[in-house]
Amino acid sequence: MKNNIISRFAIIGIMSLLTPTCALHAQSLQTLQGEMECGQMLFKQPTSITVEMRNAGTETVNITKVETGCGCTQATYSKDPIEPGTTTLITVVFDAKQLGHFDRVLRVFDSSSDTPSEVLMHGQVVTKIIDYTGEYPHKMGALYTDADALEFDNVNKGQRLVREIHVFNASGQNLTPVMLRLPSYLKAEITPHVLAPKQKGTMRIILNSKDLHDYGLIQSTIYLGKNGADKISSEKEIPVSIVLLPPSLKSSGLKRANAPHLSMSAREINLTELQRKSKAKDEIILTNTGRTTLEISKLQLFSPGLQVELGEQKLEPGASTKLRVSAKGKNLRKWRTRPRILMITNDPDNQKVIIEVRR
Repeated sequence: MKNNIISRFAIIGIMSLLTPTCALHAQSLQTLQGEMECGQMLFKQPTSITVEMRNAGTETVNITKVETGCGCTQATYSKDPIEPGTTTLITVVFDAKQLGHFDRVLRVFDSSSDTPSEVLMHGQVVTKIIDYTGEYPHKMGALYTDADALEFDNVNKGQRLVREIHVFNASGQNLTPVMLRLPSYLKAEITPHVLAPKQKGTMRIILNSKDLHDYGLIQSTIYLGKNGADKISSEKEIPVSIVLLPPSLKSSGLKRANAPHLSMSAREINLTELQRKSKAKDEIILTNTGRTTLEISKLQLFSPGLQVELGEQKLEPGASTKLRVSAKGKNLRKWRTRPRILMITNDPDNQKVIIEVRR
């Protein structure tokens, strides 16, 4: 019994001696930005970057030292105690004396640990700050883009396709752009993950067509946010149009000779009268010049605001019908994407038909 009591006290004593040592390795002061893109900096012009640190521990700590890794980079910070849950700022001043891309590692030591927090900092030293806003005409909140709509045309089931939108951060702070309200068949990736002020990036929108369930025109609206918590608004919306083709109607020469055939009086609708009138209309005559029944299985609009009327969806050989299209001038402002009409038919030579709308 005596030996057991001694053993228990010995273990307690050892644990009490180890506790302070373990605490030294449990770092409290943590960076909120593990990697920072500093953007463009002028050659031989001091530039300031602010790094925010948070005390994630339960005890008050102090910053004891900050290492910048380069004599051309200086850091200033407060030596006041940092209470648990509060933040402090470190100001890093770059006096760029060499042109080109640079990488720096900022090491922040505090009283809670012998191991520093590290912040990777990237940037580019230039002789002239380039304003890229002219290349990015579409304003979406704090971001500018070179496109405000996306199209995936002639998609075959099973394909994985990518479209790119180039993004420019015109604000004065670091942003983490993200696409919001993505449907299940779309995925988005941004490079780099963080955009510094006046920095460019590329947003890749990836379509997995295996997740599409019906052929024809599929449309959705996604939104470009400056971060994941950004609010949804109309100025940040990006319409997405996908045309999923039906299975190919492959046939022999004999079967093709007996197939339906779509003939059209025109391949576009003319609504240019909307420039001087409040309403305009036009029509196209569709004729089956084949030998079997022609079926129009899909008739869809790429843009809202059009009124479309089709006389017949099925045409026997030699039969005709009218496709009537009209629009009101006030609906012009709704046409953010190019106005068109999609038809899907069982004509092997005209499975997909796009009718342009001239305005």
